[in-house]
Amino acid sequence: MPVFKGSPADVPVSNEMIRRSNENTRRIRSLEELTRTLENKLYSIEERMLENRKDVKEKFEELEKSIKDLNIRLMKIENENDKIKRSLERTVKKPELEEIENYIKLLNPFEMDFVTKNEVEKMIKESK
Repeated sequence: MPVFKGSPADVPVSNEMIRRSNENTRRIRSLEELTRTLENKLYSIEERMLENRKDVKEKFEELEKSIKDLNIRLMKIENENDKIKRSLERTVKKPELEEIENYIKLLNPFEMDFVTKNEVEKMIKESK
């Protein structure tokens, strides 16, 4: 039984319409599949972006903590440096130390030449 009533000349037109309809349906299905694929890829990209954002946020928090720790350490180092400077100001300077060393050498009994009684008597006899 023919799909369309009418003359045989109408049959090729109806076949062409069916063929075009089938071709359009195939194209629509292909586009729907492409759309689903693109939606999946877009969803995947969004998920990766959210994960990357979370990772970047965590890394920034770690960096912030590290910077705070470094600031604390720097403050401690500066305080210690100030203590060392104050301590160095109270220490003896090199010229002062050399002066003390000279006094010690001058008064050192082990380096002084002592004369015994016999040596003095001998020197007196020789001088006469």
